[in-house]
Amino acid sequence: MRKTWEIIKREYYTRVRKRSFLLFTILGPIFLVGLSLMPLLFMQMGTSSRHIIVHDESGLFRALPDSSNTYFSFAHADLSIEELKEKYRTLDNGYDAILYIPDIEPEYPNGIQLISEEQLGISTQMYIENILADKLEALNMETRHITRDEILRLRPKVTIKDTLLTDDAGEKDANTTIATAIGYIMGFLIYIVLLIYGTMVMRGVMEEKTTRIIEVIISSVRPFQLMLGKIIGIGLVGLTQFVIWGILLMLFQTIASVVFLDHFMDMQNMQAMQGATMDSDMSSIAQTIEGLQHINFTTIILLFIFYFLGGYFLYASLFAAVVSLASEDDGSDIQMYVFPLTMLILVSIFIMMSVVHAPDSPLAFWATLIPFTSPIVTPAIIPFHPPAWQIGLSMLLLTGGFIATTFLAGKVYRTAILMYGKKIRLRELLRWLFYKG
Repeated sequence: MRKTWEIIKREYYTRVRKRSFLLFTILGPIFLVGLSLMPLLFMQMGTSSRHIIVHDESGLFRALPDSSNTYFSFAHADLSIEELKEKYRTLDNGYDAILYIPDIEPEYPNGIQLISEEQLGISTQMYIENILADKLEALNMETRHITRDEILRLRPKVTIKDTLLTDDAGEKDANTTIATAIGYIMGFLIYIVLLIYGTMVMRGVMEEKTTRIIEVIISSVRPFQLMLGKIIGIGLVGLTQFVIWGILLMLFQTIASVVFLDHFMDMQNMQAMQGATMDSDMSSIAQTIEGLQHINFTTIILLFIFYFLGGYFLYASLFAAVVSLASEDDGSDIQMYVFPLTMLILVSIFIMMSVVHAPDSPLAFWATLIPFTSPIVTPAIIPFHPPAWQIGLSMLLLTGGFIATTFLAGKVYRTAILMYGKKIRLRELLRWLFYKG
């Protein structure tokens, strides 16, 4: 155990102290936050204030609501539309466009024009269309003595309540939509982590094979100790990085929410003007909150951690073993050995995307039992309350799969890591696996 601990410390400290680790740990969250805020930033940089003069010949509009970059004016109503076309750039402080509303009927608003020397963009046009449609909708309902509630009652929103029959608790509330969302999130998280950590282990193995420092270490430890120490050490590096990322992301998101608060408010106002009803939104939010209250997050988080660690240990040992088979100076050789493992992970994510829509299917059952697919598939169906014996058997098989792959990978790794410039044949590989020395 002491030797394994020494390997863990070596793997951890040699990577944490690297300048690349510090740069990637700090720049990673900045990149992610910048990537999410980049559309908002470019939108703000790419838009400017628009002052629009309204010429309303219908008399239906007395005022129009402004936004943060679009302002309306009903001044100079005594001028004709032809006169406005000639003078709107010089009137007051100058206008960017003319909103011309001819003598229209509220039911048939044809002929409305947005006149300008330069096109104002699709967002400005959509905003104007939405607020005009809201105004005309209100006029039409008032003319027919119809309220918005009466219109909504013509097509009521149908919501089905999920109820599960259990042996111990009788009836139990459930929510298929929330369970599907949680399943997707957990499955994709483990999928991404397996790829990132697998690549990290692969690079670590190739670095040691290139520098040949492993020749000193491998003479005094067993294959299982070597593999276990390397996997845990690199896993702790990744875990440290993810913890720091989580803290920095929360900090950056808090700052970003304050900086872009006005823009977020404008987006909410735009959505409100596009016809979304507040009652429907509040009802959906209430149902979502109620559904979340019936989910056992403690069990879900604990099982997620188990499958996260089990999947990482299993695939990390395989990545280390197959990369050690590759020649240290041949990049195509590395890709050839790693390709099957990458395909296993991709197949697992495809199966996960299928079984969240049918968590009781035979595919879901067998995918939860196979150690190569269970780390991604099983967390995705946990919110759907599969049988406890199925989860227990899945955990047992994954544990056995991790121990077996680490043991066998250690044997391959111990021999292959010391071989340079030689192509390894299948017969030699099988001999290493069954070698008892």
